[in-house]
Amino acid sequence: MAVTASTPALDAEPLGRAARTDKAILDATRELLAEGGVRDLTVEGVAARSGVAKTTIYRRWRGKHELALAVLLDMVAKVVAVPDLGDTRKELVGFVDGAVKILGSTLMGRVMQGLVSDLATDRALAQGFRDNVVAMRIGEVRRVVERGIARGDLRPDTDVELAHELLFGPVYYRLLLSGGALDKVLAERIVDAVLPSIRAETQ
Repeated sequence: MAVTASTPALDAEPLGRAARTDKAILDATRELLAEGGVRDLTVEGVAARSGVAKTTIYRRWRGKHELALAVLLDMVAKVVAVPDLGDTRKELVGFVDGAVKILGSTLMGRVMQGLVSDLATDRALAQGFRDNVVAMRIGEVRRVVERGIARGDLRPDTDVELAHELLFGPVYYRLLLSGGALDKVLAERIVDAVLPSIRAETQ
C-alpha cells in the first residue's frame, strides 16, 4: 500500500475536541520519532504517549508511516507560503530562515535526524516524503522564483529544482552531517551565495 498523508476523518467530533486530539497524537508522534525514528514508532506507542485510544488514531491515519508523514507535513506547513514582500532576496532569506529556525530550535530537527536512515532504506516512506514534503517546498520556491522573474530580479531560465537544492541543501547538511551551527545569519549567507547564479543580468 502506497504511503500517503491522509486527511483525518473528523466525523462527528466537535471541531475543538478534534483539533486537540490531532495535536496530542502528532505531538506524541514527534517525540517518539525524535527518540527512535520510524523503525521504533508504533501506533500503540503513540496511543500510550498521547492518551488517545488506538482506534481513534486508526480512524485518522492508517499506520505509522502516515503518522510520520503527517508530522513532516505539519513541519513544512510552518515554513511555506512566503508572502510577497516586493523583494526577492528578502523572500528567499525569510523562507530559508524559517526552515533554519524550525530545524535548529524545535523538536523537528531531532525528528529529521531520527528519520534520515528510514528515508534512505524505506522506499514507501521516501516516496511519500518526496511526493508530499519535498514537492510542497519546491512548489513554494517556484512561486518565489516566478515572482522574482516577473520583477526582473531573476533570470527567466532559473532552474527551480536546483535553486531549491542549493538553498536548503546546506541547512540539512549542517543538521545531519557536519554539525555546523543553524544560526540566525545562515539564511542570509546561503541566499547571498546562491543569488548571484540566478540573478538577472541587469541586476
